[in-house]
Amino acid sequence: MQKCSKFQFQSKILEKKVLFILFSIVLVSTSPQVFANNELETLLAEKNGLLVEQQKIIFEVGKHTDIQVKHVIETGAWGADRPRIIEIFPGTHSNPTVVDEDGDGMNFSYEKDTFEESNYIILNQKLGNYDLIIEYTLDNFMELKDGLWKKELQFGNDITVMIEDEIELIFANSRPVDVSSAKGINCIGCNMTLEYFNAEKFSPKEILFDNDKLTIDFLSNGKISNMEFIGGGTQLLNFDVTDNDQLFVIKIPLEHLLNPYDVYFTEKEDTSLDQIDKIRKTEFSQDDTHVNVSFRTLGEGIVSIVGATPEEHQKKLEQIENIKSREVKSEKIEKEKGLALPIPGTKAASELASQYSQTNEEKMDELEKSIDELERKNNQLENKNIRRDQTDSGPFL
Repeated sequence: MQKCSKFQFQSKILEKKVLFILFSIVLVSTSPQVFANNELETLLAEKNGLLVEQQKIIFEVGKHTDIQVKHVIETGAWGADRPRIIEIFPGTHSNPTVVDEDGDGMNFSYEKDTFEESNYIILNQKLGNYDLIIEYTLDNFMELKDGLWKKELQFGNDITVMIEDEIELIFANSRPVDVSSAKGINCIGCNMTLEYFNAEKFSPKEILFDNDKLTIDFLSNGKISNMEFIGGGTQLLNFDVTDNDQLFVIKIPLEHLLNPYDVYFTEKEDTSLDQIDKIRKTEFSQDDTHVNVSFRTLGEGIVSIVGATPEEHQKKLEQIENIKSREVKSEKIEKEKGLALPIPGTKAASELASQYSQTNEEKMDELEKSIDELERKNNQLENKNIRRDQTDSGPFL
C-alpha cells in the first residue's frame, strides 16, 4: 500500500514492535498448519490417493461478494483405486462441480459429510487427454467499502484472475491495470491486493483561472474540495482530501498541464513541497489530448500535482513512441510464433478444441478420399495390365 515518504521514518522501537507482531502471527498460525498437514496425510493414506501438484487455478471475480474458483488439471489419467486430491481454498464454499472439457460430469467426493465443511475434494476418475475442471463458489470473498471492491490475495499459487466484462480498470497493489481488452491478469506466486471501483464513472470538475477554465475528470472512492489551478511558468493543480484511504484516477488535459507529473501529499499547515512529500503515481492511457494519473493518499491533507516543462514533456512523448515501437515488434514476433492458447476450462478453449477436432476430421476425410481414389486408380491400372498380358500371350491351346 502506498505511503507518503514523510511517514516512512520509523524508530527502532517501532521496528521491533512490527517484527514481534509478525513473529507472533507465525507462531499462532503454525499449529493449524500442522493440523492441516496431518489431516491431509491421513486422507492420502486412507484413500490411497495422491495430492495434485500440477494444476491451473482461475478466479472469476466481479461486482459481487462471491467468486467462482476453477482448478484445471490437464495431465494424467487415473481410476478410483488411485484417486487424486486437491485442497479447497479457505473460506465459506459451496456448489461444487467436476466435469471434463466436454462438460460431462465426473465422479468425485469429499472427506467430510458435506462439501461446505470439507477441506479437500477427492477426484475418483480422469480420462487421458481430457482436461478435468473442478469448480466451486467462494462465498463472501470480495469486500465492498466506500465504493471500492477489495481483497488481499495471499496464496503463493500462480492464479489467473478473470474479470467480468463490465469492469475495465483494476488495481494491483495500487497500480492501475487496464483490462478492457485482456479481461484478466496472471498473478504469479500470487501475493497481491486486488481492487476495482463499483462505479467506473468519472466526475467532471470545472476550474476557473485567469479568465479561462479547464475541466478535470475524477474517479475516486472519496471526496475532494478547494480545487485550484495555477498556470504560467510552474503549472500546478491543488485540491484537499479528507478520507483516510483514498484512491484516485484523474484525467488531465495536456493543453493546460504537461506530463510527466510529480505528485505531492502534504499536511494543510505545510506550505512547501519537498522531496519527502512526493508520493508514488502511475501515468497511463495517454493520447493526444489527455493522460490519466493514479495515486493513493492515506489521510487528510493537500494533493499537489506539478506539471512538466515542454522539454520534459517532449522527452516523455519520445519514451512513449519507443514503447509503442517495441510493442509492435512483440506483436510481429507473436504472430510468427503463432496464436496464444486460451485458458483451459474456458469457453474459448472448448471452441478452439472443437475447431481443431473439426479441422482434423476434415483432413482425415480428405486423406481417406485420396487413398480411396489412389486405390481405385491402381486397381484400374492392374486390370489393364492383366488384359494386356492376356492379349500379348495369345489364346491358350
